[in-house]
Amino acid sequence: LNKRLPREFKKNAGKYIGIFFILITTIMVGSSFMAVMDSAVHTLEVNDEECRIEDGYFEVAEPITDDVHKKLEDVNVKAVQNYYLAVNEFDKDASLSIFSERKELNLASVFEGELPDEAGEIGIDRLFARNRKIKVGDVIDINGDAYKVTATIAVPDYNCLYKNNQDLLPNTSGFGVCIVSEEDFNKYDTDQIIYRYSYVIEDENLSEAEEKQLVEDMQKILVKSGANISTFLTAERNQAITFLREDIGKDGPVMKVFIYILIIIIAFVFAILTSNNIESEAAIIGTLRASGYKKSEIIWHYLSPTIIIAIISSVVGNALGYTVMIKPFEELYYGTYSIAPLELRFNVEAFVTTTILPVVIMIIINWWMLYSKLSLAPLKFLRKDLRKNKQKKARKLPDFKFLTRFRIRVLLQNKISYLILFIGIFISSFLLMFGMGLDPLIDNYVDEIDDSLTYEYQYILKSPVEVENKQAEKVLSYSLKTWFDLGEMDMSVSFMGVSEDTKFFDEIPISDNKNEITISKPLAEKLNLDIGDELVFKDDYYNKEYKLKVGQICEYKGSLTAFVKRDELNRILGNPQGTYNSYISNEKLEIEEEYLAKYVTRADMVGAAKELMKSFEGVMQIINIFSVVIYMILMYILTKTVIEKNAIPISYMKVFGYNNKEIGKLYLNATTIVVCASLFICIPVEALCFKYILVYIGSMIEGHIPFYLPAWVYIGIILIGIVAYFAINTLHIKKINKISMSEALKNRE
Repeated sequence: LNKRLPREFKKNAGKYIGIFFILITTIMVGSSFMAVMDSAVHTLEVNDEECRIEDGYFEVAEPITDDVHKKLEDVNVKAVQNYYLAVNEFDKDASLSIFSERKELNLASVFEGELPDEAGEIGIDRLFARNRKIKVGDVIDINGDAYKVTATIAVPDYNCLYKNNQDLLPNTSGFGVCIVSEEDFNKYDTDQIIYRYSYVIEDENLSEAEEKQLVEDMQKILVKSGANISTFLTAERNQAITFLREDIGKDGPVMKVFIYILIIIIAFVFAILTSNNIESEAAIIGTLRASGYKKSEIIWHYLSPTIIIAIISSVVGNALGYTVMIKPFEELYYGTYSIAPLELRFNVEAFVTTTILPVVIMIIINWWMLYSKLSLAPLKFLRKDLRKNKQKKARKLPDFKFLTRFRIRVLLQNKISYLILFIGIFISSFLLMFGMGLDPLIDNYVDEIDDSLTYEYQYILKSPVEVENKQAEKVLSYSLKTWFDLGEMDMSVSFMGVSEDTKFFDEIPISDNKNEITISKPLAEKLNLDIGDELVFKDDYYNKEYKLKVGQICEYKGSLTAFVKRDELNRILGNPQGTYNSYISNEKLEIEEEYLAKYVTRADMVGAAKELMKSFEGVMQIINIFSVVIYMILMYILTKTVIEKNAIPISYMKVFGYNNKEIGKLYLNATTIVVCASLFICIPVEALCFKYILVYIGSMIEGHIPFYLPAWVYIGIILIGIVAYFAINTLHIKKINKISMSEALKNRE
């Protein structure tokens, strides 16, 4: 029996190559993506520990004394010098922060070269160096001094290259971090040095409330010692540290959906191929059964091609996944963030999801279908009668033209095959919609944020300050958390406390009732809320809870936001009446730097949304490419199956004198009708499924992406489907031409 295997692979080469490609795609893309994502998270965690990332930092006008160090140590805080020089003009349009070599905290990880240990040497951030086309060995000019680049590095306190914590976006080409030797750093003029101290809290068992109290105690110690504090920032509020940790893995849900769709396609394709293989090999199976072969021997024989394909695909897919595909997925993170060198490790979840699961599905489907069919008597196999029910009489058709009646008869005789084709078109078209629809979906998300913003500038304050511009409005902005059942996690909600006579939010109906809020449409959709529902919000920083009622749902689509009058929000939070922490305005305001925590423009906010969505771009490109290819393969396999099932009738038509062109019209036109009708019918169902997929993706991230697909996506799916079908049709015409008249004579019953 094993001698038949090479002939089987040769005979159905197209099908097996298609299955081979789908399996390799699933394993290769899934294993590489999940391995890189898991490895990046692991690298980040290990690097934080090994390089001793800070718990925060403060900057003062003069170095602190030994006595202050001693007082900080008494409250279990260790402060370490992390002085730096700010260079605002480097290479015309960039700026640098030059640190002295680090020995205790925030240690540098080296990508290439060696850390500087002599005068005139410098280590430079890898991402900044790449974007500025600086390489190890180059000599760069900084403030008139020449430095030789000896290393490209990453430091844990600058995973994201934020020049200032107030910035809304990192600037990977306009700001970089460098390290020089202690000898070089000591040459700098002390007037230019910024005295930063990084600190770590040595008691790791403190609660959030205890940490907050400790930070307040530190500030009191510094103030009492006479230190002039210009900046005090905890790691939790430092965007250069937290932005990556909040963003990493957000594209995971999208890729997992893609992998699950591929697994469904694999199961579907193998169910079809196994069924057709049994029907085409019925006479052989009957002969083997009559010759005394056991069911188990026949099942094993027909399972062998599946197992062989599965093993080869697993080996090749994982080999490509952990070699060729690592770089493209690695670039998703290393092209945006400054992370330590990736420590790639084998991902068990990826192996189970992308390799074990598809292979097990294939084997189970094949085994079950073979086992159920082999319960029939050998005589039924020899007669090629695998139906368990009696054949019904042919249905009488209306008095149409012969060709029309013939095509209808072809459709009726192959209704199961065409039903399978319909399901296949639905699955493959949905995969195509998923690939094509993500890009405009995200563009629309960014546009909605832009459209929802009613102001041009927002000034977030360190402390209250009055401004002369009467057009500006005072706002109290605050963030609270609420439980998200579907995602099984706490999610942040932005509260906007607005003035009674607000002009910027005058279209939003804000309740006058106590403990009642107006929520944005995205928040209502994400949490499935309606007017009258109650929510419990938590303030982790102060360890408080607030129970609030949904009074209104507004059309604001910018973010997950709750609107309330400023006086009411102050009452809820327990603040003094009149408290505010930001201004919104359509004009620039003159606010001194000492009062300003963050300054944000409309362009910054829209740019932040675009930057956030960039994490999906690399994944979308990969999904788009493979979606089209898999769509073509699936269409080829399904339509080829219909032609092969009609090989005998086609042979009879040739005996009766019909030429290839006429036969093609009879059989292929019927298939064309089914394909075109399926493409149109599937569109609304696919769109509905897409909405549910977005709900699933939304359950894994804090934001909310509203459903949106432009008309060109629907048109594109239909056109690609039709073009792909007619391209495949040319191959089927060749297949029809190869069917000889002898097939009819060989298969007489």
